Amino acid sequence: MTCRRVRVLGTVGMVLLLVAAGVTPAVAAADTTTEHGWASPTPSSESAPTAPQTDAEAVLHQRSIVSRNPEPGSVTLTFQYEIPSSITALRIAVPVVGLDGISVAEMDGFERTERGYFLWDGETERPTVSIRMAVSDSLSSGVRGVEREDWALVSEPQTRVQVRTDSQPLQRSSFTVADGEEGYARSHLAYLGPHERRNVTVADERATFVLGAADADPTRAADFLRTANEHFDFGVQRDSTTVFVLPVSGLEEGPVQAATVDSAFWVGSTGLRLDSTGAVFAHEYVHTRLGTVGRDDATWLTEASAEYYGRLFAFNDGVGTYDSFLEGLRADQYAPDRRAVVLTDSETWRGTKAHYDKGAHVLAALDAEIRRRTDGDHTLRDVFAGRSEPFRDYLAFRTAVVELTGDESLGTWLDRYATTSDLPPLPEHPRYYVAEPSLDPDGDGMASGAELDAGRHPFVEGAATEQLDGRATATPTASPTGTPSATETAGADGGETPTGTEGQGPGFGVVAVLAALAALVVGVRRRQ
Repeated sequence: MTCRRVRVLGTVGMVLLLVAAGVTPAVAAADTTTEHGWASPTPSSESAPTAPQTDAEAVLHQRSIVSRNPEPGSVTLTFQYEIPSSITALRIAVPVVGLDGISVAEMDGFERTERGYFLWDGETERPTVSIRMAVSDSLSSGVRGVEREDWALVSEPQTRVQVRTDSQPLQRSSFTVADGEEGYARSHLAYLGPHERRNVTVADERATFVLGAADADPTRAADFLRTANEHFDFGVQRDSTTVFVLPVSGLEEGPVQAATVDSAFWVGSTGLRLDSTGAVFAHEYVHTRLGTVGRDDATWLTEASAEYYGRLFAFNDGVGTYDSFLEGLRADQYAPDRRAVVLTDSETWRGTKAHYDKGAHVLAALDAEIRRRTDGDHTLRDVFAGRSEPFRDYLAFRTAVVELTGDESLGTWLDRYATTSDLPPLPEHPRYYVAEPSLDPDGDGMASGAELDAGRHPFVEGAATEQLDGRATATPTASPTGTPSATETAGADGGETPTGTEGQGPGFGVVAVLAALAALVVGVRRRQ
């Protein structure tokens, strides 16, 4: 499953970079149905290869090659095919062809059918289809890519491949930069232009930083990846992760800040700083692990989970203060206008960031409820870890939460905040925000778990028992309409001293498959 995510600031009412209808990665478009003898190969990809093949003749290779054109404003993408002898006929579709700014540039070994397919002539050894794709010079208005004077960023469009054959071949896909073109491509994203590459091995996973920004320093970001891959990966292991660092900074990065496509994402040079718990780098990292989390009326979960866990993981890696972390999670209004928002009704939050803001706030409160009701044996991460497909709808997510806790009343609790405009109180006791008890985010030489056992604040250096007790009660939070939406104090039990092992139940380091991917932007989907 392929996933793309784009992170934006401010109003989300525009067509955004890498998000045009139909512009999704080639490998994502497998259609296993048959039509008059036509069938789709089993997809494989450069970032997620399947099991080794014993018969090389059973592999159809699609190689996507990108290059800049002499005249600015467009790039050329060539789809080249290596066809095994077991395939007697091949046809492909490129859904974006015909959209504004996208046209066929050249064909070799293919002819165009009335239905829009490109049909192989059966003779050309390596047939190709080339398309010309318009790109913009603006991050905010670029639909399929961005081009500046000395660099470009391009997203690989989707293709659909069908064959006639007596066997079931694999389709292996790769994305590369044309010979003689300076650049680097990975996971359906390509950077074209001068750059430096740095490879860092982090917890058996290679991270490649493609530094288009000459002054970009990936040191802090690499440190975060080391911590995240060891402690915060939801059980998802990658062979590699790619971070494209564009030569843009400051206000030039807004409103689009980042995008994730599968196991790759891009950020501007300031995105490497991790100087606040709302850092885009941490948000996009979560997309590379979880990808598309929910569909239908659970769509909000994708950005809500990346926002909540991005903040939580950055905070547990020593980014920001406890007060700024809580303030960043607290949702009291939804830009650009203040309105009542129902998470399961996307129309109520369309054009806002509420699926980020209220979504993260609700997930933070839900996480605390799960911890409290299971005596720390489970956390919200256990709901997400180990899933290979998105939740098909809100009911599926609700069911998973109830099954994890064995507490049907938690489903009723969740209904209140996901299916109405009510907002739960945000838990303030720090034990609900310890993502890994062995870490020492406040840098005082004592791990978070040990500090909780000793009655100390795990996120404030030197905080004693009385200071920790002062955070034991949450304050009810008003709804967007100004009416208090909750009177209970979620997680405000203030009873027995919490243990430092809370949060180490299933899902903390348990190997699990990707929850549909995780995106910044890779999966292509986006922080919108």
